[in-house]
Parts: sequence; C-alpha cells; structure tokens
Amino acid sequence: MNLRLFLCLCAFAATAHGQPPQRERGGPEADARAGRPGPWERDVVVYFVGGDGKVMRTHTFERAGVPTIARLADGRLIVANQHFPADFGADFDKVAVHFSDDDGRKWSAPQVIQVAGLPEGMRFPFDPTLVPLPDGRVRLYFTGNMQRQRSTPAIHSAISTDGVSYTYEPGARFSVEGRAVIDCAVVLHQGVFHLFAPDNGAGLNPGQRPGDEPEADRPRKGIGYHATSKDGLAFTRAADVQIEGNRSWLGNAQSDGKAITFYGTGPGLWTATSEDGATWKLSNAPQIRGGDPGAVATRDGGLLVVITGESRGR
Repeated sequence: MNLRLFLCLCAFAATAHGQPPQRERGGPEADARAGRPGPWERDVVVYFVGGDGKVMRTHTFERAGVPTIARLADGRLIVANQHFPADFGADFDKVAVHFSDDDGRKWSAPQVIQVAGLPEGMRFPFDPTLVPLPDGRVRLYFTGNMQRQRSTPAIHSAISTDGVSYTYEPGARFSVEGRAVIDCAVVLHQGVFHLFAPDNGAGLNPGQRPGDEPEADRPRKGIGYHATSKDGLAFTRAADVQIEGNRSWLGNAQSDGKAITFYGTGPGLWTATSEDGATWKLSNAPQIRGGDPGAVATRDGGLLVVITGESRGR
C-alpha cells in the first residue's frame, strides 16, 4: 500500500469516526519538511518501448508521482502527475502537466493546472487521469475529498480546452458507499466511457494498521471497480473486474478502437486486454519497474510509458 493511499484511508476512517484527520492538519508539505517518507521522494520515469520490445529510459520528471499520459487532438502529448517541487510552497502536492510536440523526445517544464469552480472545502485535485474527447477538449478525472469534514474519497472531473485551465463538473462521477474510491483509470472505447479503480477496502479505524481490519473491509487483490457511461459524467456501476495474481487495478487504460489495454501495477508493470471492458486476458508486458503506469502509442509504432519509480532514497 502506498503512503498516499494509507494516509487517505486513515483520514477517511478518522472523519468517519468523528475525529479530525491528524495528517491533514499539516498536510503533505509539513510531512515532507519534517523529513517523513512519502511520494515526494519519487520521480516519474518515462520509457520508450520499441517495436522489438527493447526498453529505453528517456526522461525523468523529478519529485513526481501517479502519472497519466494522453495524445491531444492537435497531436501533442500531455502528461499529468502529482507535483512535489523541492522548494515546497503553493504548488506542492498539486497536479502539474508537461507537453511534448515531438512524440516524447522533449518535454516542457511542469505547469500546475488551474481548476475553477471547485466546491467550497474540497482539497485540490489529486491522482489525475486524462481522457481526450472527440470534440478536442480533454477531461480530467481525479480523486476528490473534502477537507476538515467527514468525506469519503470519490472520483470527480473537470473539463479543459488547453490541458492547463479546467472547470469543475459538478457532482461525483463515481463512488461506493462506505469505501474510499481513489486512483481511477478512464478510457473512451467504442463510444462508451469505462472507469476502473482498485478496491482499496473500507478504510481503517483510528490507530489501526493495514491487515488488522476485518477480512470484508480489506483491499481485494486483483479486484477492481468498473463503471460505464455514455457521456463521461453519469456512470453506472458494472460487475467488478478481476485479474489473476497479486495485481492491482492501479494504472491507466488506452483504446485502439478494437480493444482496451490496461496498464496496471504489479509487482512491476502488467498489461491485459479486453474487447468489452469486462473480461480481461493478460498480455506480454514490457519489463519495467514501478507503479501506477500510463502509456500511449507513438507514431512510429512504439509505446511511451510513464510510471512512478522507486524511492530515490536519502
């Protein structure tokens, strides 16, 4: 379980029991300044996978995590990730975007997104997922959670014409009563939006550690939530998806028009394909270490993978 997930579940459990979430009072910046371990100690790594399967590391976005990548209508690539600049400040733990107009060879400097119309009391979006729309716009799906009040994390969205300035779309896109839903993946496939998210369990009681909760409240290995929508806004929950082994539905999904490929968290990167978003078959995955991957096809027939790398250490 990654630290962000653990803290999110702890905060959910604390507010559910009428207690303020202790870590939220200082926030991630305070934890980072105090030298506590966290996602700010990792980088997002970019890999190019050639048609021959050869993997080459091409770029690093420092002090970043939970990446997503997509191709915009104008052909540019966009990466969004959680951003933890070393100088802290107002941009710490915000979502930043990078652009490439040469298929991932060079990337722009991080630019923190703006989101207009967020509900009062909602923390800034985190765990981004980008989905280009047929009309040229791009939708940001993200984990939304209220601060300083009882709130169950759920999936929300915002819309943009340029990938930087977004407008919040009112209401939650997907939630499960009594369970924290975070870190979703969304893909538009044959006119239907498919949303996937790992089942992270029901959360922890104050002072409880992972593994101490009742069996029914624990995260389910290989199981993920699945929901579908015609407009990308109103989602209907479908049967849960399942993949064999010690794998998590933490990652991103892409469609080539015929099938969906899911890029998930392992150990290491795993991939699976589905024609309908419901039934999945494991496929050969590049040998890449890390977690919460995203991927997009390059114009020359290769694959560009973005993934949260291992801790850089001290």
